[in-house]
Amino acid sequence: MVLEVKGVTKVFKRPGKAGFIANDNLTFQIKEGEIFGLLGQNGAGKTTLVNQILGLYTPDEGDIHLLGESVLKSPTRSRSICSMQPQSQISLGSLTPMDAVTLMGKMRAGKKYDPKRAEKLFESLNMGEWLKKEGQSLSGGARRLTAFCMAVIVPGKLVILDEPTNDVDPVRRRYLWQVIRELTDDGTSVILVTHNVLEAEKVVDRVAIMHKGRILTQGTPGDVKQPISHQIRMEISLTGEKYKMVAPKWVISSFEKGTRLIYTIDSDEVSTAIDWAKSQVDSGFLIDYNLSPATIEDIYIKLTSGEEMQA
Repeated sequence: MVLEVKGVTKVFKRPGKAGFIANDNLTFQIKEGEIFGLLGQNGAGKTTLVNQILGLYTPDEGDIHLLGESVLKSPTRSRSICSMQPQSQISLGSLTPMDAVTLMGKMRAGKKYDPKRAEKLFESLNMGEWLKKEGQSLSGGARRLTAFCMAVIVPGKLVILDEPTNDVDPVRRRYLWQVIRELTDDGTSVILVTHNVLEAEKVVDRVAIMHKGRILTQGTPGDVKQPISHQIRMEISLTGEKYKMVAPKWVISSFEKGTRLIYTIDSDEVSTAIDWAKSQVDSGFLIDYNLSPATIEDIYIKLTSGEEMQA
């Protein structure tokens, strides 16, 4: 195993208050060449866990083994094995993307640094137009891609990517996932830390859903979705008018997402749902609708909303 997290608990003390449990008895493993997703909203405990993997925080209980050795006993070794792209934007100042990535490559590889690696990365991500622009003049997406390249220019055995696609345009997001998969083909393992559940579902090999410091479920995307495999996701877009949509009785659960509503329905109710949606469009209450198989986002909503799982 590349990484083994065993019963890790982290509690932050607060003066005059009860301690805040950021991580609560977390256990999981990551294999060589695997993309493992840590999914959860802000405050779920993902970043605290990552900081312990890197040896920046020490667990109050449990242990973390990286390539067979305890991170607690050798935190510096952990940081030499891992590559990290943080969630926050990196300030490049006057450095160009080529300067920044080359500097990071030489720091990690020394005389073994191969400049062709940077050229290949930039080409794969279609970043040619930005290579010689100073960092302070780059868009958020361009800086995000530069930070990604800095993390993987000389990848460690474990690469940790915290919200790598924030601000990145849809086309280059696709290129980014291709580069990540190429990393795993070479044996590198990847931890993807994100709250973008729908996007992560398409790329991860296994996933853990975190909420309030705990892992609610983990496994392959298929394993995680098994409890709702008989359900269908119906997403509808309301008109601009202030209209309060009342969920029909055949809706199992509903979730509001801006101007869109997400209904979970049983597969036996698809025909009924389509007829209802068509009538709502004709009446001017809906702009459009679509139906799709249940997603990891649907199981996440169920698990974190306290609703009963459907048998």
